[in-house]
Amino acid sequence: MHTPEDWIHALFGAESLLARHIAAYEPRTVQTRMAQQVVQAVQSEQSLIVEAPTGTGKTLAYLLPLLAMGESLIVSTATKALQEQIFNKDIPLLRQVVGRPFSATLLKGRGNYLCRSRFNSFRHLGGAISPRERTWANKVIAWSDRTETGDREELLDLPDNLTFWPEISAGGDHCPGRRCAQYEACFLTVVRERARKSQLVVVNHHLFFADLALRDGGFGELLPDHGVVVFDEAHKIPDVVTQFFGWSLSNHQLRELAQDCSREAHEIGADDPALILALPDLEVAGQHLRDAFPTENRRDGLTPADMARDSLPGQALLQIEAALHHLLKVLEPHRERSVGLANCGRRTTELLETSGRIRSIEDPARIYWYETRERGIFLTASPLETGPTLRELLYPRVKSAIFTSATLATGSQGDGFSFLLDQLGLERQQTLCEQLPLVFDYRQQAILYLPEQIPEPDDPQFPAALITEIAALLQAARGRTLCLFTSQRMLERVRQGLHGRVPFTLLVQGEMAKGALLERFRKENSSVLLGLSSFWEGVDVPGDALSMVIIDRLPFVSPVDPLVAARSRWLEINRRNPFQEMFIPKAVLSLKQGVGRLLRRSSDRGGMAILDIRLTQKPYGRQLLSALPPARIVRHHRDVEHFFANT
Repeated sequence: MHTPEDWIHALFGAESLLARHIAAYEPRTVQTRMAQQVVQAVQSEQSLIVEAPTGTGKTLAYLLPLLAMGESLIVSTATKALQEQIFNKDIPLLRQVVGRPFSATLLKGRGNYLCRSRFNSFRHLGGAISPRERTWANKVIAWSDRTETGDREELLDLPDNLTFWPEISAGGDHCPGRRCAQYEACFLTVVRERARKSQLVVVNHHLFFADLALRDGGFGELLPDHGVVVFDEAHKIPDVVTQFFGWSLSNHQLRELAQDCSREAHEIGADDPALILALPDLEVAGQHLRDAFPTENRRDGLTPADMARDSLPGQALLQIEAALHHLLKVLEPHRERSVGLANCGRRTTELLETSGRIRSIEDPARIYWYETRERGIFLTASPLETGPTLRELLYPRVKSAIFTSATLATGSQGDGFSFLLDQLGLERQQTLCEQLPLVFDYRQQAILYLPEQIPEPDDPQFPAALITEIAALLQAARGRTLCLFTSQRMLERVRQGLHGRVPFTLLVQGEMAKGALLERFRKENSSVLLGLSSFWEGVDVPGDALSMVIIDRLPFVSPVDPLVAARSRWLEINRRNPFQEMFIPKAVLSLKQGVGRLLRRSSDRGGMAILDIRLTQKPYGRQLLSALPPARIVRHHRDVEHFFANT
């Protein structure tokens, strides 16, 4: 009788089918160990947290055994890039390796698909399109007649920022669902039906949790009963849960509702003066809400005083609620005539409820805050904790939930997952946890430069010293460096300071699309890339093109951010230490993500530099250092120069 270990060896061993289909295949102990943990979690119907460092081969470690076992599963990723890599690269390989046939579907967010109903209205009514976008509109029209999926990715060069795409996509709140005349032919209906029948469904976190938040809608269709769900890039889960289980109201929602009401009324020939006059009132109320908050871009908390009836925001919300009540009244006679207007009525009711909830500021389990972005105002009530939401809505619906990423642990094997367990609402005793060893030999392949002398980041002398340090390190590494910053202001200071001082091309986030920027960085082989938060993770540049990663300062979250401030107060009220239980763990995860950009394959070598003196002078520095890969620490530029001279 074969043991589970024998079965795993048959899947991943040197004589396995996997070995026959991958050139120069070598069994990896860490990959086998992860596969064993996945099997154990599913067989015992437990949750699993597994940190799988770069080079583990984690995608195959969970997909191969689960598919071979015949499990129905969903794989959820943080990014479209990984979603498509799994579907277009890993699944074709697995079809050759798994000893049984399986069906698989790639399911994207609603906004990726063309809405037949809205597109027909758009063509019929001649939606407003700028001359600059007319060419793209004509391409979409021609494509709409031949596409079988409605997935905008088929139009490879279609820009992301087309203003008319939201008007014709299946995204947003306007979908009437089964009441739509186009429901059976709907691209989204077709792909969801295919997903419902598939053994494997590949989605992203935003889609998964949007469906979970609307669990009385699409969630049941998406997630097979008693299935397994694997969250890859799972370090992003708490932020996504915070986003999708909050209440949110914006002036953009009000404007979109008014526009949809106008379009739907025009389509059925409803020329009701009361309805026509109600729509501008709604947009004006939304503008008054924007005017009640600071003109500059800002993110701050909301208090009961902010929402008082005599405050500007409070008055604006009351005006919005009055406009919504009136709109609901004038929509009533038309709701039987039009599925679209009936759906507008539903959205009106939901916005009324949301406005009332936010204005009352009475739920102690929520954080109330606002954000201004250009002409937009967003009021949000986010959950204070994410764990209770997942305990209530996720775990009872799945047989096993598996969370994996290269960065999940914030400490040693014993208690390294306590921060994540708390955020995920999991108990340590009922959860399998595995922190796999590093695949790469950091002591031989990398150095970590920590300056002996540099002002602290808040010192006025720090920017000049930082520029001097970075310039010296760039010379030693001969360019080929990714510089990661925690603020736009510091990135700009360094950019200006390096201009004309180093003989390398400076590529700066924002100058072009991220993909184009990375492609140029890969090809030039001596350039320097300056990036912010989105470049701390998801950047994969193996080889010599990326030979050094520089981090300007420790990436502590801002204590004045409303979500951070509220959670800090909650920890203090419960006699817990916010610095140790939130600030340090979040900084560890960000640092691990940042330095993790360096070594991407076994032949890579390179240097890391963290230019924050607090790492060596503050008591918490040792705690942060112990969580990083064990590269050889150097303190002088000559040591960096010597390392690269021999690389």
